Amino acid sequence: MSDLDAFFKRYAERYMASDVDAISAMYDAPTLAIREGRATHLPDRSALREHLSEVMGAYARSGAASADIASLDVVPLGTSSAFATVNWHVRDHDGSLLKDFRTTYHLLRREEEWLIVSYTNHD
Repeated sequence: MSDLDAFFKRYAERYMASDVDAISAMYDAPTLAIREGRATHLPDRSALREHLSEVMGAYARSGAASADIASLDVVPLGTSSAFATVNWHVRDHDGSLLKDFRTTYHLLRREEEWLIVSYTNHD
């Protein structure tokens, strides 16, 4: 599942560019987001887009400039889904580390394309 490496590299690039259209296209709807001990059900594309806009805006306001994949661990779940845990390193414009965290994504392969159906931030 080496294509997930390319998937998450594209995800990081578009996320840090605050490209909500490109990022929301990488998700399925509905989506479940688990952050800070709370589960948020995002029932449709509109709710998903609003959620992603808010989260990406917070990153931009924090001074985040780039996100790198420190590690990627993939657990295949048959041929059409997988769990992927990404250890993200988020850096500011000077290259200083702002955040070091992990997120696990549940992905579904649909027509040769991966889509995120849920994610859990490790806190």
